[in-house]
Amino acid sequence: MKIGVVISGGDVTGINNFIFQVARLAQADIILFNGGIPGLLANQHHPIAQRDLVDFSISSMPIISSGRTAKKLTAGEYETISKQLKALHIDVLIMAGGDGSLQFLNTLSEFGINCFGVGMTIDNDVFGSHYSIGFSTACEQVIKEVSKLRNTGRALPGRVFMIELLGGYCGELTLQSAIKSNADFALIPECQYALNQLAEKITQRLEQQNSVIILCSEGYTKEYSPGFQGAIDTMIKQLEPKIGVRIRKTIMGYGLRNGEPTGEEIYQGTIMASEVVRCIYSGMKNKAIIINAGNQPIPIDLISMQKRLVDTEGHHYKLARQLNII
Repeated sequence: MKIGVVISGGDVTGINNFIFQVARLAQADIILFNGGIPGLLANQHHPIAQRDLVDFSISSMPIISSGRTAKKLTAGEYETISKQLKALHIDVLIMAGGDGSLQFLNTLSEFGINCFGVGMTIDNDVFGSHYSIGFSTACEQVIKEVSKLRNTGRALPGRVFMIELLGGYCGELTLQSAIKSNADFALIPECQYALNQLAEKITQRLEQQNSVIILCSEGYTKEYSPGFQGAIDTMIKQLEPKIGVRIRKTIMGYGLRNGEPTGEEIYQGTIMASEVVRCIYSGMKNKAIIINAGNQPIPIDLISMQKRLVDTEGHHYKLARQLNII
């Protein structure tokens, strides 16, 4: 069997392991397509040997490059991709990415290609899935940063820190990172604080401990659009006069997409790969693999894919409420 693999959108750590597990479990030859959807159209492909897949499986150094495009492909371009894949004798194409990437797969499947998709985004905003590749490692990067700020806050007490995180319109990364790092507050698009209430809470918290750490989603303020970084500046400008304390800022940005993959990252990628391979060998076609609330991988139709926001009835949101993080 010959399997093509392409990734689209923001790069993440953990994708190497997923590709390795697919190759190992399927006993298949792997053809990598670099450059995302544009690279697929340009037929930028090369095989990768099993020995390289093993060596890079838990490395943060990517073995495949991603890409983005705002252009909507024409029917002719889909046909070109289909013909190229068939000429290479690709039996299955697997794409990892966000909702837009998986919607692309759904259209490509109409041109005779057997397509499988998996969620790959540190935003963890893929519809129906409780986990996407890259999310755990991104959370770990936040935990490390919060730990360092706690240390400097203990050495010089009375400080307020604010960290801006990626996540787009979804606050899942900020919410779960705040819970896991014991940050004091999470500013997420799905739950807006009244400014005076937030300022009062910060002041009260600072009386009880050496430092206050606030995680702010890049999409928290209404000025956000993709690529914008500056929610943190807006919030600091509004909060500082009310709390009377300078707020030290950190924008973690794109470094969140890399780092040594966590154990959870390896495990989640492995169970996604195992389900993809199971579906392929059972004769299924054109599916996305998601992780459900019971941490089980299940296939759903590609046509179902769209973005999701934080579930305000879900466990993480309710726990954050209980912890007074939001």
